[in-house]
Amino acid sequence: MKYRKEIKIIQVDAFTDRPFGGNPAVVVLDADNLRENEIEQITNEIITGQVLFIYNSELADFRFQYMTPAGEMAFSGHLTVAGFTVLANEGRIDIVNEVNMFTIETLAGIREVEVVKNESTGLHEIQVTHQNPIFMDTYDPKDISEALGLSLADILTPHPVQTVSTGTPQLMVPVSTLRALENIHPNWDRLDELQASSDWVSIQIFTRETLEPTSDVHVRHFAPFLGINEDPVTGSGAGSMGAYLIKYGLFDVTIPVTSIVIEQGYFMGRPGKIFVEVVGDSHGITQVKVSGTGVPVMFGTMVF
Repeated sequence: MKYRKEIKIIQVDAFTDRPFGGNPAVVVLDADNLRENEIEQITNEIITGQVLFIYNSELADFRFQYMTPAGEMAFSGHLTVAGFTVLANEGRIDIVNEVNMFTIETLAGIREVEVVKNESTGLHEIQVTHQNPIFMDTYDPKDISEALGLSLADILTPHPVQTVSTGTPQLMVPVSTLRALENIHPNWDRLDELQASSDWVSIQIFTRETLEPTSDVHVRHFAPFLGINEDPVTGSGAGSMGAYLIKYGLFDVTIPVTSIVIEQGYFMGRPGKIFVEVVGDSHGITQVKVSGTGVPVMFGTMVF
């Protein structure tokens, strides 16, 4: 059989330092020659369902297109980590300084990315600067708790259930305990109803109780409206949540930067870590950065 095209694909486990953890992502290099229908077909063919296509850009160093089974996302944290892990490993970018600066063009605008060199492990830290946070609509915690299969008592009052965006609008839902996170059983139809009349695209549920002593927050994230029922480890949600924690006094502020360690994916058997840095306090936040490492786990060629 003769094939018309051949593309290289690389799978990376993002926001982890070991294979089979974190959030799996597939990266497609040199996507400039792919048609729109081919991008959709490739996305649907790849079992992870979350694919980054990397293009040349006239506005930045690269253009990143983030795809899911439900279509294109404006931004994805773990796909960005995966993308720069591949670019570094494939020699597409030079990692010569301790901190190496790049820009990417996305639907959410131009983003700055820093690659922090780590010669000893070879796992360079990918740090993404998010947009400054926007605090949006608030919602009835009773509606949200019922849709998640929780009781109203599980919600950590008096903090609001609120949409926050550092590039992607996500609903922040603070709960009191790890047990509450474990007990989540979403009513998908009810979540669809609530999301249809909302300003958010996914839900970040979190608690200050953690499994590991070095972590500060434990998270679960649901995005059925993007074709992802539960996301293992979510960089975009981490940025919004970091801003929420600081604004509402759920985390002690340090000067000049507050550092937050997030654990996620444990209930899915894919533990991962995200590192968030927030500049500012409850009166105003001027910068949010999200970082992590990625591990390549699969290399292949797709022909069609």
